[in-house]
Amino acid sequence: MARLSLNQRVQWLPVALTALCTAALALLLFSGVRLAARLQSASSALQLASSLTSQPQLLHSELTLIQRGLETQTYVGDSLRSLAAGRTASNRAYAHLASAMQDADLATRADTAALYAQARVHWQPLDTGLAKLEKTRSADLYADTAGGSTLTSAGTALKRAVDELLASQSRNTTSLAGELGDLAALLRAAVVRDGQSLRTLLLGGAALASLLLATMLYFAWRAGQSARAAGEAQRQIGNILGTVREGLFLIAPDGRIGGAHSDSLVALLRAPAPSGQTFEDLLRPLVDEKTLLAAGKFLGLLWKDKVNEELIESVNPLNQIEVTFRKSQGSAEQRFLSFSFRRARGEHATTDFVLGVVADVTERVLLQRELEQLRASNDSSSALLLQLLQTEPLQLQSFLNNVEVGVRRSNALLRSPGIGGAELQQKLQGVFREMHALKGEAAALGMDSFVERTHAVEELLAALRERASLAGDDFVPVVVKLDELLGHKQLIGAMQERVDHARSAAASADDIPPEKHGDTAVIATRAASVAPAARPAGLEQILQRLAREVGTPSGREARLVCEGLERIPGEYAATVRDICIQMVRNAIAHGIEEREVRAAAGKPPVGTIRVRFAEAGPQEYSLLVEDDGQGLDPAQIRDRALERGLLDEQQAAALNQTGAYRMIFQPGFSTATEVTEHAGRGVGLDIVNTTVRECGGRIGISTQPGKYTRFKMLLPRRDATDPAQSSAA
Repeated sequence: MARLSLNQRVQWLPVALTALCTAALALLLFSGVRLAARLQSASSALQLASSLTSQPQLLHSELTLIQRGLETQTYVGDSLRSLAAGRTASNRAYAHLASAMQDADLATRADTAALYAQARVHWQPLDTGLAKLEKTRSADLYADTAGGSTLTSAGTALKRAVDELLASQSRNTTSLAGELGDLAALLRAAVVRDGQSLRTLLLGGAALASLLLATMLYFAWRAGQSARAAGEAQRQIGNILGTVREGLFLIAPDGRIGGAHSDSLVALLRAPAPSGQTFEDLLRPLVDEKTLLAAGKFLGLLWKDKVNEELIESVNPLNQIEVTFRKSQGSAEQRFLSFSFRRARGEHATTDFVLGVVADVTERVLLQRELEQLRASNDSSSALLLQLLQTEPLQLQSFLNNVEVGVRRSNALLRSPGIGGAELQQKLQGVFREMHALKGEAAALGMDSFVERTHAVEELLAALRERASLAGDDFVPVVVKLDELLGHKQLIGAMQERVDHARSAAASADDIPPEKHGDTAVIATRAASVAPAARPAGLEQILQRLAREVGTPSGREARLVCEGLERIPGEYAATVRDICIQMVRNAIAHGIEEREVRAAAGKPPVGTIRVRFAEAGPQEYSLLVEDDGQGLDPAQIRDRALERGLLDEQQAAALNQTGAYRMIFQPGFSTATEVTEHAGRGVGLDIVNTTVRECGGRIGISTQPGKYTRFKMLLPRRDATDPAQSSAA
């Protein structure tokens, strides 16, 4: 900062010196002009005084000529005219002399003023006498007689006036000539003095002009040196800005990007001309409106000097953002950018600019993700192993078979003919049902890794379901996720085989010779023997686990009461299991209220779900699923259907209670306000309805808002040799 202040003073020095020299030179010139004008006036006064010095003698001579002419009766007209012209010229000269002395500042000097006044005093009587002579006509001076020319009375009067004037003004004329001579001498001295002063001023002006020229040349040389230094600094700054990988830029108080920025800024932000743009316009193509608004507020804090920039850096919304750039071929490129900001303070510790730095941290983010994935992979491997050890092998094998069947069915649906909008929607709903059924079974077995992966497939399907139109290529990401799910199933299958092998080896571990106890195979066998093998679990245990998995995270606790599940025939074992899984999930996610809501309604804090399987006559089985939750509200169902676009206003107005209950089985319908792993997709009851209809069964609903909801499914009896039967439990 001190160096900057010194540079600023050095920059102002030539300006100050130039202004000072110019002001002094202007003052000298102004004084010189005034002195020159005074010198000119003094010179004019000198000329007038000099001319007036001889004027009294000339007038005296003319008077003498007139006197003699009258005595000799000669013509005196020319002398009278010369005398009148001399008087007029003298009066004019005296007036001009007074004016010139006034302009030359000599009228106020005592010596010159006294001499001029005395000269005027001595001139006045002479002027008065001469004025009288001017009235005489030369033709009236003589009269012709026999004896010759004689003076007339006018001539005699003129003769007498001239004689008196010569006699009385002789001394005044002498004094006047002396006074005018002295005045001329004083004026000559004043002219000499002013001339010397003017010469001195001119010499001083020339010296000052030379100094000014030398100063300008010196500072021009300094400016040249500074320009070369600035050019070198500019070149170095250009090299720095062209070399750094980060995007450096300055933000002015009006929010615009400064003209100086690093070349990397253009490449990082894909902005060909960032200079002059506002930071908001530069950022708008990269982030959403919410992030853009947060970034504007954050920059606003940086302009407040009292805010600690180190503290607010932790809330920087642009610390790490993911951006998408479109390439010329139409493909997209994902990058991660990190922005940081610092204040650039001026001389008085005020913020002049905000320095922005943007860096591409894609490699760092990807490396961090790889490390997290590796860590998660290690954790998930341990979790998978624990899940395998806690799951009954036959149930796990049945589930893995169902996963493979579900994935293959989904792929078959996607490859089936049909590219129209309705056909693609049917494919989408079919894959949705397969994934939702697998997710429910995975949740019932506690296979969280499958729950996460099937939920990811559902996310893609949900996004496709919201589109106005579909194309076959839109399902490519779904196919990729299905392949990942199938690959995960194969990984679980391979791990299960190793666990089964380890368990088999554990049974004979005691028969291994002691010298072999150091083998890694034995160590693995011992490890497997430490984890107890899971005991076979029936449908009730599966549903109990599912109730805990679904209810605990959402704060909806439910007690499961099962009846008659042991009497489920083999041909309906898998079907009833799939239905019960979806119905129990649906009951907890949509029916059972949270503890506080139940307590406020006077209900026990823990809800109750009843699942009962029984015979319903010689031709049918009955499966009943009932909960004591909030029941079904037809008005709420109608509003949700309107909101999701499943009904228009006219259809909603005509919807009765029975139609509202049928609406809950429509694909995509859900009363959940948000999407979770277990609710919000509108698929669970669609799966139940489809499964029951495929079996040839029926579904009935009984409900009372705020009290209960009861689903009763009637399934037809089937022959034990029916190929559709399954032995899965």
